[in-house]
Amino acid sequence: MKDSKGQALVEFILIMPVLVFILLAMIDIGNIVVQKYELENELDTVIELYQNNDKTLENYITKKNINVTYERDYNYTTIILENKVNVKTPGLNNIIGKNYLIKAKRTIYNE
Repeated sequence: MKDSKGQALVEFILIMPVLVFILLAMIDIGNIVVQKYELENELDTVIELYQNNDKTLENYITKKNINVTYERDYNYTTIILENKVNVKTPGLNNIIGKNYLIKAKRTIYNE
């Protein structure tokens, strides 16, 4: 029983890096989810400005620093917003990439 404190310390030291990695990975993945949600909200604004032929659309896109792609097909337009999220967790950035690309895409009908 004398060695149980030393054994617990060794087990803790062995498992601690794994726990820290999981914690940091959860924070990064949470950041990606929040950025995706914000990009979806910005897509609503971009669509509204696009449908109203508002002149401030380009200023809005530049100010928010997002990439916008328009794909037109007959009476439909697909608007795609893209943004990169920096992944800071060592190891996780090797798995999903240092700059994770998130996209929000919606197709609208042009009258």
